[in-house]
Amino acid sequence: MRSCLLQLLIGAALIFALLWFGLPFGASWLATSALTASGFSGTNTQVEVKADLPPRILAGHADSIHVTSDQVSVGDLHSGTIDLTLTTVELFDRKIGTVAGTMTGVKIFDPTGQPVTFEKVTVSGDAKNATSTLTISNAEVATLAAAQLKANGVNATVALAAPDKVVVTAAGSPQPCRLIVTNGSLILVPDGKALPTLTLIAPGNGNPFKVTSATVGATSLTLVGTIDLQSLLGI
Repeated sequence: MRSCLLQLLIGAALIFALLWFGLPFGASWLATSALTASGFSGTNTQVEVKADLPPRILAGHADSIHVTSDQVSVGDLHSGTIDLTLTTVELFDRKIGTVAGTMTGVKIFDPTGQPVTFEKVTVSGDAKNATSTLTISNAEVATLAAAQLKANGVNATVALAAPDKVVVTAAGSPQPCRLIVTNGSLILVPDGKALPTLTLIAPGNGNPFKVTSATVGATSLTLVGTIDLQSLLGI
């Protein structure tokens, strides 16, 4: 009798250990499969699923999923690295509560199809409408604006100054301009009529971000906007 009871206890302990420690591994595989199904590709991808009570994973609930990867591509998002923590995730329903983390080397495309690279992007908040802070060097913004001006028949140099000023020098004549944000886009607006208005960055067509504000600093431009990571990641 005592031997049978001991065997039952050992068996129960083994089942408990398998559930407690094994379920997160299985859920990590499920989450990785969901990412792949959404079109996610990357190298060195790691997906770690955690639940305060691992048996809840049987119902598809994860308290957090930590995703890291290099050379990422999913939908309109292209990034050198990502390090994101997703919280309150329902794996079966593929719903993400919130997201927080960073991305580096994020590449988007301007309305003319030219690539633009952001050095660093931080995201936080509701996965469907996460607040994003994007940083890009003033030099790259100036190059972007000059390329778009050239496409409009204007050869010019461009310089940025805080908080939203841009000086475009064409044919030896400096023309003052401003950076404004409207309808999710970053727009260069000249003070006069000598230059065309340019949409430097617009959402969609290779850009998953919607810009809400722009601030020029000493060496870089900071954009604040939103991104729908729920739709992109599809976990």
